[in-house]
Amino acid sequence: MRKALALALFIGIAFVNTSCNSDKKTMFMNNFVHTYFPDTEVVATIKDGFDYDVTLSDYTQIGFDGSLFGKLDWDEVDCRRANMNTTVPAALVPAEINNLVSRLHGGQTITKIAKDNRGWDIELTNGVELEFDKRFNLVDMDD
Repeated sequence: MRKALALALFIGIAFVNTSCNSDKKTMFMNNFVHTYFPDTEVVATIKDGFDYDVTLSDYTQIGFDGSLFGKLDWDEVDCRRANMNTTVPAALVPAEINNLVSRLHGGQTITKIAKDNRGWDIELTNGVELEFDKRFNLVDMDD
């Protein structure tokens, strides 16, 4: 009987925690979109496990990486299919990467950025792809 009660209590807590986490995640995603893409609206959200893929009204796509413990953070912003003037907001790009892009690829803007525990990948308006390690050192460039 104690095991059954303990199991029921655990399931109840897990359900409440999941529900609260879901609301927090939705709020986080909405705040992110409102902050960095204020002139757009969310038109689709697809949940895949703990991750979310969000499509905006200008066709920008944003990937959010989730975890079992409720943490959520963006891991990709792709503006390549968006309206012609849409680029990745500068506030999402580390200064070291912005500086290198300005120095080596003046006149180009960043249309896609992805980050993970190994580093950063970006794509420029001219199609050049740059890969950076965690310390923002350029490790690869694909023309």
